Amino acid sequence: MRILSLTTDHYRVPLPKRQRIPLAGVSTSPPSGATTIDVVVVTLTTEAGAALGFTTLAGPGAAGVRALIETEVAPLVVGESAHDTERLLSKAEFHFRDLGFAGPVSRAYSAVDVALWNAKSSAAGVPLATYLGAARAASPFFTSEIVGTGWDAGDATKAAKAALKVGAMGVRLEIGTANVEADADRARELHDAVGEDAWIGLAAGGRYDLNTALALAHFFQDQGIDWFEDPINPADATGYARLADKLEIPLAVGSTFDRREDFTRVSRDGLARILRPDIGKVGGVTALLKIAAVAEAHGLAVCPVRTPEVTAHLGAALPAVTLIDRVSWCDDLFTGGPTIASGKLAPPTTPGLGIALNAAAAKYKA
Repeated sequence: MRILSLTTDHYRVPLPKRQRIPLAGVSTSPPSGATTIDVVVVTLTTEAGAALGFTTLAGPGAAGVRALIETEVAPLVVGESAHDTERLLSKAEFHFRDLGFAGPVSRAYSAVDVALWNAKSSAAGVPLATYLGAARAASPFFTSEIVGTGWDAGDATKAAKAALKVGAMGVRLEIGTANVEADADRARELHDAVGEDAWIGLAAGGRYDLNTALALAHFFQDQGIDWFEDPINPADATGYARLADKLEIPLAVGSTFDRREDFTRVSRDGLARILRPDIGKVGGVTALLKIAAVAEAHGLAVCPVRTPEVTAHLGAALPAVTLIDRVSWCDDLFTGGPTIASGKLAPPTTPGLGIALNAAAAKYKA
């Protein structure tokens, strides 16, 4: 199944609105300052037809990523077989060896790799989940709609309750401001509002120092918080070793990683119980499958960062993927995609990813 051509498009979709009244001393924007999500869409044409892939960015860089795809990645894959995902990933890593296969490079390649897997499973006439060997029809999920540190407890509670109403097991809340007491209060108020049965994950984006993270983690443990994500700088292996040794609350790490080696290190050294690869940052489905294999070998869980249009398929197929991180950011951009049934997120039953560009997507073109 030879690749005949590769083209790109760029869309800009609004992110969910935050509260109108800011918390004292707390920024009302995500750390990136983003109010939109940029989506770079790849259309890969093969002898069997066209298949799309995409990558998302909550901040600057979409134009650069698109240029990398068109000028560097496309020449690497056009004329090759879409079935050769392993070899093409190795070819791309070798091509970018001097620059490094990370940052915008891995982000650019991820969109192409997603398209490759979409093309392979579409040509086989089965959903990607089935192509990968689906073991279950659907996966439990939580919502990450609450983006940035500027949500007050009331708005966070409304968003959480709305998610629970449609079947989510819980919600992930971003913290990590200079006002540590306000962070703790928001977490406590959210927990009190949604109850013991709701799952709550807290993500600090690596913005705390070790002592603050330790103190907060003990507090969150008492509150029944279900995980603490990236509490300190993810590069601080010594700090994570201390956290892992002293805490019972599960640590989740990896949402900022863009190299597979970082996940291998964390897995080998026992620094976290949950790995959080971002399919867009690590290089696509092929790279994420390698990370999941390492996690499974070390008895760790994997919860990919957002992109449910792809990760719902992985949740159905990979034993290590125990939870799906759902957002609705691309709901107006694509038709199809995963559906919620009986409190779980099920991938489409149509071939490939089961998504297509919405007819109204043109209004989001950047």
